[in-house]
Amino acid sequence: MLTREAFEQHRHAARRVARHDGRALAFSSVGLGLAQLVFLRWADVHLARGPRLIIAGLAFLAYLALVAVLIWRMEKRLRAVRPVCPQCGVTLKDMAERVAAVTGRCEACGGWVLEEADRPAP
Repeated sequence: MLTREAFEQHRHAARRVARHDGRALAFSSVGLGLAQLVFLRWADVHLARGPRLIIAGLAFLAYLALVAVLIWRMEKRLRAVRPVCPQCGVTLKDMAERVAAVTGRCEACGGWVLEEADRPAP
């Protein structure tokens, strides 16, 4: 079981990872999206239709792959730092995390997440 302090440290670490990786994801996706638009404007003037479509299509697929990898990496890092129910092993996130913070119990199994001294009074 977790102490209240350890539980809050996990929550704080998850917020920090989400903020950091979310910013990286936003800057990458917006920056690369704008770069693609600039390329398409340039390609309209300087390239024939066939090569332009092939290059734009490959660039778009690479863009999607990069965004997918960044999202996967962020989710993996979040899973590593989020609190976990000691009874059933479920990762506590979103509403389940808030319920556990208030009640001290896991939303999935109903088991205690917090140590007895840190549980809310009935």
